[in-house]
Parts: sequence; C-alpha cells; structure tokens
Amino acid sequence: MLYGSAGFLAVALGFLGKSVYRDFIVSNQINDFGIEGFLPSYFYVAGFSLLLMIRPVRFPVLIISIVTLASLLFEIKQSVSSGHIDFIDIAASIAGGLTAFLIFKLIDNRTI
Repeated sequence: MLYGSAGFLAVALGFLGKSVYRDFIVSNQINDFGIEGFLPSYFYVAGFSLLLMIRPVRFPVLIISIVTLASLLFEIKQSVSSGHIDFIDIAASIAGGLTAFLIFKLIDNRTI
C-alpha cells in the first residue's frame, strides 16, 4: 500500500510538473535553472518504479534499475533524433531511480 501511495503521488507530481509547472515557466519566460525540465523525468522514474512494487516482487532493485535504464534509453533515443543530449533529463532519471531506491529502503526497513 505504501509503495502504491508513494508511486501514485510521484507520478501525479510528474504530471503536474509537466503539464502545469512547465507550461507556466515557459509561457512566462522564467529562468528556473532547468527545474521545469528535471521534474517530470525525476518524478516519473521514481513513481513508476514504486508503482511496479505494489505487489511483492523478488528483486525490487532490478525493477528500479529497469525503469531507470528504460528512461535513460528513451533520453538517448531522443538525443539521437534531435542531435542534442539533454543532461538534465539524464540526471533526473538517475536521481529518480536513486530516490525510488531510498524510498524502497525506508519502507522496507520500517518497523511496526
């Protein structure tokens, strides 16, 4: 239940970051130092990693690694087609995977 709640919250924040925050920043020409580009990738990787662990899984680190790798491959594919490497999105994907791992460890090690 905690993985699902945390995952859903992260995906919702990623969606809001992409659809509301990014549009606001771009339309008002605000320099937020790349945060508008960072937020969606970060929250999507963390969120989808945690959502995939709603049901007990044998290798949760593998799930997080696969989601992170898939996001990195998507960024590489975009860079090949656009000719521009977006290091902010690559860093966001890695940070999202690390955050998912830390949340997993926090939830997994809690005592009730």
